[in-house]
Amino acid sequence: MKYTKAFYGLAVLAGALTAAASSMSAPAPATRTQGDNVCLNVVYLKNTKPTDMRTIMYTMTNGDIWRNDLAYPCPDLIQHSAGGYSQVSPIGGWICANTQQITTQTGMVCRLGQFTRVN
Repeated sequence: MKYTKAFYGLAVLAGALTAAASSMSAPAPATRTQGDNVCLNVVYLKNTKPTDMRTIMYTMTNGDIWRNDLAYPCPDLIQHSAGGYSQVSPIGGWICANTQQITTQTGMVCRLGQFTRVN
């Protein structure tokens, strides 16, 4: 009788785990397209690095590197020693080309341009 109860308990647990696993959605991809624009999922964003006044490199956790060519030059991006900027991602956590802005530490607002995959 003890074995039957133990087996029944395991069957219920296995059934619950299977139901939970099947109801979980698949993780969001690291990138997607929105019209002609590439969007990067911030969950998979490892780091960013401005390389000049018109370019920011985005490195993803899977090793992919994306270059964003800003819509227009953003001199404050590299002319100040810190070279820092902030970027607010909308609800959902996607950074999309041609639709979002960054703000440098000096307050200059610059708009993202097209993303191009480097590797």
